[in-house]
Amino acid sequence: MNRNPVFEKEIKRNTRSIRISWIVFGCNLLLGGIALICFFGESSVLGYMTPTSYTIPMRCYMLMAYLLFFLLLMAVPVIAGASISLEREKRTLDLLLTTHLNPWRIITGKLEASLSIIFVIAFSALPALSLIMVFGGVGLADLLILVLILLVSGVFIGSIGICCSVFFRKTTVATLMSYVIVLLFVVGTIGVVGLDYYLQVLRGQGTGLIENPDVGAAIYLFLMNPFLTFFGLLSQQIGSGRELILLCNLFGDYEGDWLVQNMIPVSVAVQLLLSVLFLVLAGKKLNPMKK
Repeated sequence: MNRNPVFEKEIKRNTRSIRISWIVFGCNLLLGGIALICFFGESSVLGYMTPTSYTIPMRCYMLMAYLLFFLLLMAVPVIAGASISLEREKRTLDLLLTTHLNPWRIITGKLEASLSIIFVIAFSALPALSLIMVFGGVGLADLLILVLILLVSGVFIGSIGICCSVFFRKTTVATLMSYVIVLLFVVGTIGVVGLDYYLQVLRGQGTGLIENPDVGAAIYLFLMNPFLTFFGLLSQQIGSGRELILLCNLFGDYEGDWLVQNMIPVSVAVQLLLSVLFLVLAGKKLNPMKK
């Protein structure tokens, strides 16, 4: 098996780092604390479980899932944003480029190393998340799909971080730009669609025409938003499954739109394609001689 030496080096360094161990421990301690509070908070006060108490595990699952996604948003840009720029600051990047490794293997090795941390955190959190299975409503397949979507989001955000790490020489600048671009995808896409809708409302008031504003194809910007993909997944697991469609319908009538009706799988495909694009750009920038 042809292993990636960059990935192996990063894995060895991460396993020897006490910082990674503390991150995993802190994450699971926080998730375990949330689980205990949600499960035993009301029953410890009343002394028994009421019928409404069985909605608490679902809220607990939702809170822990969003916490994991928030940790991913915070951690991946820092890890991936420093992957190449830190090598440049240590003056080891030129040595790395003189080896038999091509830039693509260097970049994918760095991305795999960044994702391995998220993989460890996500799978170590499964015992806390699996407490929900005792009460029903969420099965093992749902937990595995949750981890899969977290990994897809990690690939997308990690590719942005690596691209910034290649294009910007300083680690602080690369990390900052990683956060900025991620925010553009998470918040900016919603802001652009909301602004388009607002301008159409103003245009309708100015012309005196009373009609339902429709942002049209602008709604497809949501396909690039990893948070909305995660939101849609949770709505299918513990909600009615129509929350994401109802959100889109606030900006127009999309009941018969195939892309909106299948937004989760389509958005996963779009984000993976964008990830490949970011990695290709990083590879070309890292090696202008097309080694």
